[in-house]
Amino acid sequence: MHGTIYPIPDVFAATGLHFGVKTKELKRFQVIGARSSGTNFIKRMLGRNTPLKATEDLGWKHGYPHMLAIPEDLLVVVAVRNAKDWVRSMFSKPWHAKPALQRMEFSDFIRSPWRSVIDRPRYFEGMTHGATGGRELQLDRDPISGLPYPNLFALRQGKLLSHLSFSNRGCAFCLVRMEDATANPDWFITSFRAAYGFAPLETPVRPILKRLGSRFAAAVEDRPKLPAAWDDADLGFLREECDPDLEHLLGYHY
Repeated sequence: MHGTIYPIPDVFAATGLHFGVKTKELKRFQVIGARSSGTNFIKRMLGRNTPLKATEDLGWKHGYPHMLAIPEDLLVVVAVRNAKDWVRSMFSKPWHAKPALQRMEFSDFIRSPWRSVIDRPRYFEGMTHGATGGRELQLDRDPISGLPYPNLFALRQGKLLSHLSFSNRGCAFCLVRMEDATANPDWFITSFRAAYGFAPLETPVRPILKRLGSRFAAAVEDRPKLPAAWDDADLGFLREECDPDLEHLLGYHY
């Protein structure tokens, strides 16, 4: 049901790349997406292979839209990732999750209310407004009710819906599926440059060779290991919690 409110063509499910509203003179871009959705990779690729300048003018890239306005020269790039790989990555690197969550086995982790904190203030520089480490991370709560999400998939749903709303905000907008951008970065950059009127590169696309992002440091010792594969109960829970219409719009089937 949710998929019908976004002007994203059906072909995105096959291509994994969509260019929405365009403005004449783009000068900068910001990548938005849930954590563990390829935001660092996409930001680095565009920064190295386009004339656009990366910015964080719209606030925390993993949060909800909370800007007063969107500059006309700014392109919003939204990154998405399939739920199965995303949730396993979230378990492996549960950034900002409270210690109680980090201690849980995978099955409990994906079913428990999502609670997170400002555990490393330097990752939120200029955004904490004097709040110290340990305060609840408000941009991981439901922005309407203010309540914590009941589980990790509800968090995913809330973030996806809010990030896809950029397609309705009249700004320059690009939607990228992480799996396609990482599998074929040359195609991604070539398509991106052509869509926004940049001349073809005269040199090969500059790849990303180094590890992206900061090294995750767990808040607890001896964390449980990630299961080697999905069991039937956990996969069934994923299918129950994910909105099939929204996931199908993005090309994901579980």
